[in-house]
Amino acid sequence: MNLKYHNPRKIALDIIIKVIEKGAYANIEIFKSYRKHRYSELDKRFILEIAYGTIKRWNTLDWVLEKFVTKPLDKLQPEVRNILRMGAYQLLYMDRVPPSAACNESVELAKKFGSKGTIKFVNAVLRNISRKYRSIKDLDFPSLSQDPVRHVSLKYSHPEWLVRRWIERYVINGTIEICSYNNKAPEHSIRVNTYLTTVEDFKNLLEREGINFKAGKYCREVLIIEKGFGKLENKEELKKFYIPQSEASALIGCMAEPASGSRVLDACAAPGIKATHLAQLMGNKGEIVALDIHKHRVDLIKGNCWRLDITCIEPRLMDARTAKDHFKEGFDLVLVDAPCSGTGVLNRRADARWRKSPDEIEKMVNLQREILKGVIPLLKSGSPLVYSTCSLEPEENQMQVDWILDNFPELRQQVLKGFVPDENLLWGDKADMFQSLPHIHRLDGFFSVRFVKHP
Repeated sequence: MNLKYHNPRKIALDIIIKVIEKGAYANIEIFKSYRKHRYSELDKRFILEIAYGTIKRWNTLDWVLEKFVTKPLDKLQPEVRNILRMGAYQLLYMDRVPPSAACNESVELAKKFGSKGTIKFVNAVLRNISRKYRSIKDLDFPSLSQDPVRHVSLKYSHPEWLVRRWIERYVINGTIEICSYNNKAPEHSIRVNTYLTTVEDFKNLLEREGINFKAGKYCREVLIIEKGFGKLENKEELKKFYIPQSEASALIGCMAEPASGSRVLDACAAPGIKATHLAQLMGNKGEIVALDIHKHRVDLIKGNCWRLDITCIEPRLMDARTAKDHFKEGFDLVLVDAPCSGTGVLNRRADARWRKSPDEIEKMVNLQREILKGVIPLLKSGSPLVYSTCSLEPEENQMQVDWILDNFPELRQQVLKGFVPDENLLWGDKADMFQSLPHIHRLDGFFSVRFVKHP
C-alpha cells in the first residue's frame, strides 16, 4: 500500500478519465484506488462523491459546459475536458465546496496537463459558470410540458431512450422519482449471516461497537447501516457475521425458500451473495451447485463462502446454457438470477446508465432464454424454479414469464403470498409476480417469479 498523501481531486480525476474516456468500470476503479493508496475516511467519501457524481451527471455537465465552451468538448484534451466536468460538478452539485476552491483546485490540476493558455481557459470557463449559476437549481432546463423526455434526461441525468421508455410505463412523475432515486447514494445495507449468529445478537454487537443502524423495511435479516459502515468494514473479525446486500436482492432468497438438506442449482451465481443466502437459510446443510462462466467470478463465490464460513456451496466454472448436458441428477430448487440490463440498480453503478442501450436489452432477453433452456430440464418433478432480474424492463420480466409458460408447459406459476413478507410488493391478478420499484417501495428495482414443475 502506498502511504504517501494523494490529492483526492487528482485521484477522482484519474478515475473519471478511466471510466468516461477508456470504458473502465467505476466501482472497480474506486476499489483499486482504495487498495493502492491510504486515505482518510473523509477523503474516501470525497473521492467517491466527486467521481461517482461527475460520472452520473455526465450528460448534464456537458450540456452546461457547452454553453461556455465555443469548441466541441470532444476536441478538448481528455484531461482538460474532465477537469471541466469535475469542476462544474463541484460548482453545481456540491454545496459544501466553496466556488473559489472548486475553481482554484481545478486550475491546479490543469497545470499538470496543459499550457498557460489551457490553465487560463479552465479558470475562465469555471469562473463564468460560478458567476452565472449558484447551483444546478438556477439552470433553465428544456420545458417539462413541451419536451418532457429532454427535460427529465438533462435535469435528472439519464439517457433519453431510457427516460422515454419509463415515461411510457411510469408517466412523468414516476420517471422523475426513479431517476431521483438513482442519483442518490445507495444505503449501506447488510444481510446478517444467521448461520453463525442471530439478528438480535448482531444488533447488540453493532451497538457495542457504536455503529448506528436501523431494521430493513421488509426483510428481517437485512440491516441498514446509517453511520459507521467504514468502521464496520475495517473490522475483519466481524466480516463472517454479515455481507453487504440490498434488501430487494435479499428478498429473492426469501422467496426461493430452500429446504434444509436440499440440492440446489444457482445458475448464475457470482459473486455468491444469493447463493450464500440460500445456504444460511438451509442451515449450511445440503448442496448448492453455484455456476458462473468466468473463472475470476467463480473465485468471488469461493471468497464469499470462505468469508461466511459456508461449506455446502460447490462453485463450478460452467456455462449455464449447457448445464443440462453436465448433470445426471435433478435439483430440488433452481435459481436463475439472470444476467440483465440492470436498470433497477442504476443507483449502485455510476456509469451503468451510460453503458445501456435498447440493443442490449434484446441481447439480454435472448441470453436469459438460453440459460432457462439449459437449466429447466434439470428440475425435479414438484420442484420450484425461481427466475429473477434487477431490471425494470418488461421484456426481461413479465414478457419472459409469458415465454417460459409458452415453452415449458410442465411449469405452473405460483402465487407468491407467503413467500414475500409484504403483499404490496406483489403484482398481477393472482399476486404471482414480485416487483420492487424505486418510486413506490423506495427499494432497488428487482423482479421475480416462482414456478413449480408438474409431472
